[in-house]
Amino acid sequence: MALVDERGASFSYNNAGSNTLIQVTASPAVLYHLSIYNPGGSVGYLQIYNNGTADASAGTPDLTFPVNSGTAAAGTPSMMSHRDIDFPTTGIALSGGISYLWAAGGTGTAAHGANVAVVIGYRGTATT
Repeated sequence: MALVDERGASFSYNNAGSNTLIQVTASPAVLYHLSIYNPGGSVGYLQIYNNGTADASAGTPDLTFPVNSGTAAAGTPSMMSHRDIDFPTTGIALSGGISYLWAAGGTGTAAHGANVAVVIGYRGTATT
């Protein structure tokens, strides 16, 4: 994972049972890193949106990342329930800001019933 102090900002959140977008930043930003942990019993999808408001309708996500469930057969914890995703050194520029939704599907707004722990590393400017 890139060092947060070199990138400028970090955001961490737990979210479950909501189909409302979570606002990370309303300013243009460059996305560098995602760390996602899904302790729930079913696959979840972190949907990233190029907008900085929780009030906007979700629409189609700009990026979607599936995360396996936190338990395997008979409730055994799964090591696959955690994803660390680093983007190239230039990152991914999101000119409208960053919002996300933890959902039960890759598209759409069906809320996932389990918490997710999300850490987002970004720099608050759209230039790379």
